[in-house]
Amino acid sequence: MYYVPRMVLHGRRIVVSVVFLALVSCTRPGPEPIAAFLKDRPAATFVFLAPDCPLSQNYVPTLNELRAQFQANQMEIYAVFAGDARPEEFVSSYQLTLPVIKDTAFRIADFFGATTTPEAFVADSKGQVLYKGAIDNRAPELGQQRRVITEHYLLDALNSTLHHTDIAVKETKAVGCFIERTKG
Repeated sequence: MYYVPRMVLHGRRIVVSVVFLALVSCTRPGPEPIAAFLKDRPAATFVFLAPDCPLSQNYVPTLNELRAQFQANQMEIYAVFAGDARPEEFVSSYQLTLPVIKDTAFRIADFFGATTTPEAFVADSKGQVLYKGAIDNRAPELGQQRRVITEHYLLDALNSTLHHTDIAVKETKAVGCFIERTKG
């Protein structure tokens, strides 16, 4: 069972309330678990982040803006922290406003095939992945950043989903930190 601590900023304090998700069956084939979670919503975005990844840190303002832009249309953006990641300090330090999903068993990461942070996945109400990859073209390679962002992949995918038009770029290469898995 996964939970989403909803981080709400009240001054400098963070109030955490827990909402349980029925994503326990993400290991079975097919999009059913995500579809069940997304019922009554046109789509949702799952962005994999890591507290110690500089690109994850740098993208928080962009992700907060995207959430503010699309939340009114019932298109939520979730921050997913895989493995042993502890997002509480990250949420507080960087003022992340996205609902947080802790994916300790890598089930959501495995379902989407996530390997990098930050990496975004837009899924429709049927659980089908509509877009996967980079948020934009800020970082063409690890250690490089553009001064001017010219491609807004996630924004374009969300706008296309909202307006029921084809997504022009359905997949890009996410650049960032690898999602580390402990060997057991």
